[in-house]
Amino acid sequence: MRDRLTDAAWTALQVPLSYLDQGRNLAWAALAGAEEMVNLRHYPRQDVVDLDARTRFYYHSDPIEGGQGEHGHFHLFHLGRQAHHHLGALSLNDRGQPLRWFSTNQWVTGERWLAPRVLHQRVRAFRCQTRGRMAPVARWLTAMVALYENDLVTLAYHRQARLNAMDRSERERFAAHPDIHVLDSVPIFLQDRIQPFITSTNSGDPT
Repeated sequence: MRDRLTDAAWTALQVPLSYLDQGRNLAWAALAGAEEMVNLRHYPRQDVVDLDARTRFYYHSDPIEGGQGEHGHFHLFHLGRQAHHHLGALSLNDRGQPLRWFSTNQWVTGERWLAPRVLHQRVRAFRCQTRGRMAPVARWLTAMVALYENDLVTLAYHRQARLNAMDRSERERFAAHPDIHVLDSVPIFLQDRIQPFITSTNSGDPT
């Protein structure tokens, strides 16, 4: 029986390959049927929401947040009882290949920041399921969060260390500063991340 990370590795590999077989890629799939990308518009327009898991994501392009070579990025959230919490943003290039995870300032998504240990719980529990054309994208993102759990938590601890060096008024000004968009990022080398799981499975029973 494959464990959770092995399943995630296979999903992270197989979903892009299924699009490749159609002559498509994840960047195309993320647009949810739209023919072009419009800056700041959400794809899909109403976002993808899993009310059972209390999670949400959307894809969009923001030239200020986006890094060099980026086509767009996903924003992933946990939906709390009274607020939403940003778990991370994931960039894609125009070939649908993941580039980096990054964290954003509080005003960017209107979130309420969680303590790193609490965010870790939300990241570990993250799943998002939907029906229709965005279902494979939701599976892929769920797998990516599982594979990069520690990286997302590291971003949260880096943010907390930065905030800890400020007093309350400084933190409030910082969180609302319009010129501070991206706080930190980690690059994604997906093949390196999934290879150990794929190799170990291929050496035995892949079921």
